[in-house]
Amino acid sequence: MKKELLRYFKLIIGLLLCSLGVVIILNSNLGLSPWDVLNQGLNKTIGVTLGEANLLVGAVVVLFSIFLKQPMGSGTLINFLLFGVFIDMYIYLDIIPKGDILIKKVIILIIGILVFSYGCYAYISTGLGCGPRDGLMVILTKKLKYPLWKIKTSIELIVLTLGYFLGGTVGIGTIVSSLCVGPIIQYFFKLNNKDIKNLQHRSILSEIKIIKTKVLK
Repeated sequence: MKKELLRYFKLIIGLLLCSLGVVIILNSNLGLSPWDVLNQGLNKTIGVTLGEANLLVGAVVVLFSIFLKQPMGSGTLINFLLFGVFIDMYIYLDIIPKGDILIKKVIILIIGILVFSYGCYAYISTGLGCGPRDGLMVILTKKLKYPLWKIKTSIELIVLTLGYFLGGTVGIGTIVSSLCVGPIIQYFFKLNNKDIKNLQHRSILSEIKIIKTKVLK
């Protein structure tokens, strides 16, 4: 049971770092993330709010991932419920410096990319399930047999391009994060001797069975 609790603790820490990374990148003032460019493009094209666009894109990605047989675990649900809350928390606390001069913007961007990437590694490596976008990355990496960084970078660039043609705003930070996040996440997996292709994510039903077994013991 202690081992299970540690996995959930690592999951929460990973999500806290992911959301912190998002806000740091945002505060660099060098551009939106690729997915936010897409959300902004949908906002301008079909008139939905940024929040509605985020939910719409997330739902489409989840359905596609389920079609590809990516398990939806408790981590998927926790990600859905808490990730946005954590982002709002950091924004409300206003503790992250904002980029004003170029050198400061670049430093903040680099820190944000590193924090976000490590957070992704940390929560994905628990095997408790991924958020919509990371779940797509994981299942395509397993299905297509390409390295994680190639899959992640390809997804980010496709999303960025689609968002741009829909009217989203692309900055230099958008391009840099699109190219760097995938390789850095893969580096953290390699550094910790883990292979995402061999990582088995549990479904919510299998987790319930495991927890019941642990409690009964």
